[in-house]
Amino acid sequence: MIKKMNAISHYCFRPDFGLLIIRIALGAIFIHHGWTKLGNVMGTEAFMSAIGLPGFMAYAIIIVEVFGGLMLILGILIRVAAVATGIAMVVAVVLVTLPHKGFLGSEFEVLLAVVSFGLAFIGAGKYRLAHIFEHDK
Repeated sequence: MIKKMNAISHYCFRPDFGLLIIRIALGAIFIHHGWTKLGNVMGTEAFMSAIGLPGFMAYAIIIVEVFGGLMLILGILIRVAAVATGIAMVVAVVLVTLPHKGFLGSEFEVLLAVVSFGLAFIGAGKYRLAHIFEHDK
């Protein structure tokens, strides 16, 4: 029984494929959220101002979410994209979800930040478009 389980476990051990799945899911979430903000830039600017940030930061967060998400999916400059999206989520947690929803209302943003920073440490894996500027093998 143990030998069969070990054989199945060994067959399922595909870390590069696992990283691809994580990158696609994370990137799709960021693209969706950025695209939604892009659809209402004026509202996003007003929201940024309401939480104490300059309104022009709306453009920065839209760029980070849309292009960062695309970079995560494609595996281009993965560490840059992962750190940028991770920082965006830390800012969202500190300025938006913690003050308004508390820690239990921040789980999603915390998860996105942790996964982003995790990818920054691990890298994209072998299924990526760009090997340039990457340090992992």
